[in-house]
Amino acid sequence: MGTSSPSEACTPNTPARGDYLAAVARTVPPAGVVVAGVRCDVDCPEGTPVLVVKDKGTGEVLAGTQELVADLPAAGPVRVLVFRPAAPLADGHKYSVTLEGQDPSDTREAEVMASADLDLEVGAHAMDASVRLQDSWYDTASCCEIPASICGPEQLCVGKEVERYVVFRLHNSEAALEGAGQYVQTVTFLSPDGAELDEQTDWGWDGSAEHMYMDAAPEYCYQVTYKSLIDGATIEKERTCVPHGDAGATGVFPTDMEVFGPQIGRCSSPPEGFEDVWSAARKEWEAEIREAHETCSVSAGGGASSGWTLSAVGLALALAGRVGRRRSRR
Repeated sequence: MGTSSPSEACTPNTPARGDYLAAVARTVPPAGVVVAGVRCDVDCPEGTPVLVVKDKGTGEVLAGTQELVADLPAAGPVRVLVFRPAAPLADGHKYSVTLEGQDPSDTREAEVMASADLDLEVGAHAMDASVRLQDSWYDTASCCEIPASICGPEQLCVGKEVERYVVFRLHNSEAALEGAGQYVQTVTFLSPDGAELDEQTDWGWDGSAEHMYMDAAPEYCYQVTYKSLIDGATIEKERTCVPHGDAGATGVFPTDMEVFGPQIGRCSSPPEGFEDVWSAARKEWEAEIREAHETCSVSAGGGASSGWTLSAVGLALALAGRVGRRRSRR
């Protein structure tokens, strides 16, 4: 919000073609399952990708069955696959996970290890919770163009008012990540009086969820249910509530021009409705350039060379960013 966005002049990252491994639970109990998230962005083949699990010590390809995790939403580029070995994995052995039929020159391999010490007491560690405020433009934002940079022209948008709301985010703690790889988790967001507000289901290894509250509440509550990918058993945890604390107030507020004013000054022409702010920012920007030029001239003595003049121009360009940093420290 309020930051410049690069135009098409910057070449975007080229997405990988076809299926590829996006995430794999790195540690598996010997009697557990190998779980992997497979993603496809472009040129997606038909059908379900097939996991190939190989013992890295013996080179043996493991026999077993595979299935899609049916409890997860079907939408999105990532599918979660479960490989069930025909026999238990060997404790301490490492296994490679690849996708069947991939070009050897483009094969992405993940490594998992079988460990009898893996803590499967999922939910024993509380999820990491954060309560933060986020802004969006309340009114219609005005936009302007910033002169060409290395990425070409950029656009900056700004409004006169922002709407501030609460984003309540949950994520598995680091201590719980590996054991959670054997579960699908469902997070239910609750009001303080127990009413269900939203429900989100995700694969537990990288499980996270967030819910937006337009109005601040004394606390934000949730409940988590885990479903084992090994045997389908479910574990329901008690409701947990997190206080709003000192996160701040929600509502509609004037835009902080101490922050956005210097940014508007970068525009080649003022965004509609911000002509005075743009003019003031440009004057301060020009004053700083003159100040820097005079300082450089005095330091250089009476006759500055053309090479020195070029250096001063470079310094002036650098000062364009300094104006914003100086104001932000006030």
